[in-house]
Amino acid sequence: MATVPVAIVCPHCHGPLRWLSDAILCEKCAARFDFSDGTPDFIVGGRFDDEFDQARCAYETESNEYLTNNYLIPLFRQKLGAIPRPRLLSLGCGVGIDIDLLTEAGFDPIGIDCGNRSKEWQGRRHVNRLYLANGKALPFEDGSFDMVYCGCVFPHVGVEGDSNRVLPNFHSERLQIAREMTRVLKPGGCIMVSSPNRLFPLDLFHGRSETQPLPRWNPPTSRFLLSAGDYRDLFRQAGCTRFELLPVTGYWGFLRKRQSVKGRLSTWPVRAVFNIVSKKSCRFLRPSIVNPWLVMMMSLPRS
Repeated sequence: MATVPVAIVCPHCHGPLRWLSDAILCEKCAARFDFSDGTPDFIVGGRFDDEFDQARCAYETESNEYLTNNYLIPLFRQKLGAIPRPRLLSLGCGVGIDIDLLTEAGFDPIGIDCGNRSKEWQGRRHVNRLYLANGKALPFEDGSFDMVYCGCVFPHVGVEGDSNRVLPNFHSERLQIAREMTRVLKPGGCIMVSSPNRLFPLDLFHGRSETQPLPRWNPPTSRFLLSAGDYRDLFRQAGCTRFELLPVTGYWGFLRKRQSVKGRLSTWPVRAVFNIVSKKSCRFLRPSIVNPWLVMMMSLPRS
């Protein structure tokens, strides 16, 4: 087993693990975990069957590289600058490019995912920091990380497959992940979540394709997406305090749209709104119906 910044434990009982050549065994509850494509597989409850194709993964790699360099690294340095080599958990890391970039920027990150984009991990430079696992049962000890973050994970929890059809138990499923995120967070540590805003009438980030280029209509009563209030309620129940909605400028690069004049014009209204709500004087607009995208940070009290 390669050196990683935190202890890896059983996701069921948090007991110690014994690493064999072909399997991983829990010395406390005797659970067995295998390797999938060379990656330790700690997924509890089944994989997320997201759509996989090379073109989609290539675009996600490019988009997440922009996000990490232009938004995550500056933000994490600002929030965690007093901590030498902060320990980070990327929950739902997808293709995993953020782990490479954060490692090389001086952080100690770990990435987990339970979807099919993990097939891209063998091309990552720091593949030893990537694990198959899901947010409902994290294979880490309590208080392992200075920061836990995820992008557009919660809308895909408590739904039917990879769809926007919400299941009756969606709230308990999402609360379970919120509690796991806070469990592995150090006292005083931070959590960052982001996703489309439920109160905004259009979902600009799901359901679009070459055959369906228009945004998906999003009635505010739908529970697929979350509002700032939804996140606050979930993480308050999980023990977090000090909630803050962050600026959104720099989060999205709109890289695909930048390649044509038509694309740049079509994204201009969204970019303009992002720039407006990112101003300190307009931060009251961030949780409102005018803002399509939320970035929220919350923290645990210091012990």
